[in-house]
Amino acid sequence: RDQVWLGVGVGVGVAIAWWFRQRTGWGRHNSVPPAVLPMPPPVVQTAQFTIRESCGRASTGDERLSIAHVRVGEPCQEAIQTPAFDEYVLVLWGAMKVYVGSHTRSLRPRNRKRDEPFELLAGAGDTLWLPRGHRYRYTFPEKCEYVAVCLPAFSPSIASREEDAEQ
Repeated sequence: RDQVWLGVGVGVGVAIAWWFRQRTGWGRHNSVPPAVLPMPPPVVQTAQFTIRESCGRASTGDERLSIAHVRVGEPCQEAIQTPAFDEYVLVLWGAMKVYVGSHTRSLRPRNRKRDEPFELLAGAGDTLWLPRGHRYRYTFPEKCEYVAVCLPAFSPSIASREEDAEQ
């Protein structure tokens, strides 16, 4: 009897692994060998920002994730956005503030009844976790350098920037 349940468990596990592999491509052999990717050209270059995307939609066409090296040359802030991607931000030097809010009740911290924004302050060596679905405004009180990792890859179409919002 135990062997029957063991067989059922193994079968269910194999089915789940097969489904996951089909859906995500995990575990498939890639035809591209390991390599050092060359330094990418800037995908954004303004007086305030230089963004070099090492991998992602803009640089390699990879839609699974993007890794970008960002240099902020002067104090500034970005437009408000409500991204449809998760983002990790590793601050290399300088500091950044992120104002966070959410219209969706389930995405708000438990102690917040309304969409009261709160602030995250990150300095050199800190990593921010910014899950999808929240409203964010990135501000830079000083020069700053950071690495952003987005899952899935960054795209203006899923960043949902509020360009007309008061800067």
